[in-house]
Amino acid sequence: MSSLYLFFFIAILVRVHANNYEIQKLTIDFFERKFIRQVTVFACWDTHEQVNFYHHSTVSKLKLTYIPIPSDALDMRRLLTVNYYTLGIILNLDCRYSDSVLSEFSRQQLPYNQSYHWLLVTKLDTPPITTLHDLPLTIDTEMSVAVKSGLDYILYDVYNPSYRHGGILNVTYMGKWNQYSGLDIKLTQYKYQRRANLEGLCINVSLVLLHEPTPDFTTYMTNPINRHLDTMHRYNYALIRNLQDYYNFTIHLKLTDSWGYLINGSYNGMVGDLIAGIADIGGSPIMFKNERLKVSEFTVQTYMAKGCFIFRHPKKRTVHNGFLKPFKKEVWYFTIIMAVLSWILLWLTAKVEIHFRDHPPLNTLYSHTGSETALITLAAACQQGLSDGPQLYSGRLVFLSLFLWTLLLYQYYSASIVGSLLAEPPRYIKTLQDLLDSDMPVGLEDIAYTRNHFATTTDPIALELYRRKVAPGKGRKYAAYFNVTEGLRRVQKGNFAYHTDVDSAYKFITDEFTEDEICDLVEITLFPAPHLGTVTSKHSPFKKMVTYGLRQIIEHGIGERIKHVWRYRQPLCPASYKLKPVQIPVGEFIPALFLLLFGVIGAATVFFIEYFVKQGIPCSWIIGQFMRKSQ
Repeated sequence: MSSLYLFFFIAILVRVHANNYEIQKLTIDFFERKFIRQVTVFACWDTHEQVNFYHHSTVSKLKLTYIPIPSDALDMRRLLTVNYYTLGIILNLDCRYSDSVLSEFSRQQLPYNQSYHWLLVTKLDTPPITTLHDLPLTIDTEMSVAVKSGLDYILYDVYNPSYRHGGILNVTYMGKWNQYSGLDIKLTQYKYQRRANLEGLCINVSLVLLHEPTPDFTTYMTNPINRHLDTMHRYNYALIRNLQDYYNFTIHLKLTDSWGYLINGSYNGMVGDLIAGIADIGGSPIMFKNERLKVSEFTVQTYMAKGCFIFRHPKKRTVHNGFLKPFKKEVWYFTIIMAVLSWILLWLTAKVEIHFRDHPPLNTLYSHTGSETALITLAAACQQGLSDGPQLYSGRLVFLSLFLWTLLLYQYYSASIVGSLLAEPPRYIKTLQDLLDSDMPVGLEDIAYTRNHFATTTDPIALELYRRKVAPGKGRKYAAYFNVTEGLRRVQKGNFAYHTDVDSAYKFITDEFTEDEICDLVEITLFPAPHLGTVTSKHSPFKKMVTYGLRQIIEHGIGERIKHVWRYRQPLCPASYKLKPVQIPVGEFIPALFLLLFGVIGAATVFFIEYFVKQGIPCSWIIGQFMRKSQ
């Protein structure tokens, strides 16, 4: 009888050792498949089994830590803190007090996330639902249960969309393993793709709105009515609603009026909601800042906010006399020298012709040689003809050379004048420094991130611009903040620069500005366009889920389509605008009028002098009469 008991004891012992050997082989294959090299084992093996496991793990290059069950005072943070991104954990559920490992892990508030890859092993033929049901699992959980089924171990993937939000435990067939064929995994989809159905789980979303939603919230957020208001928030909320459809969850919304800034040691607005646990996801895009990285998790860049100064560029011209503009001073000096040289050559050839002439003078060229050759030179420069001309071949060559030279000169001159009228006027206010140096007043839209920029920037140009043209001071009782309508009305009148978000400005400009006013507009950025992203709470289990979902939405073009729905396009100056007839202002024509006026006055003066001289009235008497009347 004693030998029979011994036989049964040996059989049970062999079976236990064989079962533990299978667990060891399963563990090695499982974690090698996941590329995990650091593994902690919670089990109740004897010394021989531990030695065998250490031997097999060394061959497979696993770094193993064994912790016996039961064990007093399990300090999970100390035991499971390693210098690895992921740690494998094996728990033998068949051991007595194995539940204490899971309860201590939960009690010490360690997260069931992707940092810990659990493998729960049992010889039972079904997963222990009762044990798993009360664990604070999340959608980020990496937990597998291996149950015995004949010669195989059946593997199940276990997670809960969110235990904290009342989610339902999900146990999905994953694959199987046996010591002959090894590991056969059927669940090959990406984790957040196969866990896409959250079954209506309620997720808290905090959304920033700066304007009153009219006529009601749903209409305001889902229809592009007055889309220049809260553009970035309504756009990002549309992405969140697409994310809602992708993962099948329900949104519980909380509205706030600020992105979240650090004030007196605490955050307000949306970031404050994330820190307090009121919200899981930020519904509005938020700017990347170092201080926010410490209290929230950024996922995907979803928006680029563009704020800039918008103004109509002054039509100021640096050259007051447009008739002198085509040529530089050196060219004008050379032109005068050539004209004088041509005049001298004409005068010399006329004198030579008079010397060898054997008949009386036929015209004024020979009777008034100096003045007549000067008039010929001036007429050539002005493209005018003369009835008199030299008779000698040398004189005619000079005459022809003069007219050919002035013809080419006139072509270059007139082409330059016409080209300058057709060309776009030069714009000399191109940078923030140029705007600061100009006499143009500025105004700002009262936006939180604009105020925050001036409060935190170290840019000396921006600070000087704020001090000189925005802050209250001499001639300004209040800071130069205006709403969008008032600011852009001032821009429309001219000589005013207004800083605003372009999504608010483009709608007003498109509706109210004329074509000429649009073509005069210039934009200067105060700071580079900030990159904004969607955030979750710090260490949120939804971070990777939101990241994957938003990337799918954006990379498939849905984000671009939503952008076309919610964002106004920049009003452009039409190409046909340059084909319009050029209107020459009076200022451009004044020099020619003054030249004509001086010519008329000069001609009249000379005429009267000649008249009085012909009448025999002395010039001294005329001057005396003029001086007497002026007194």
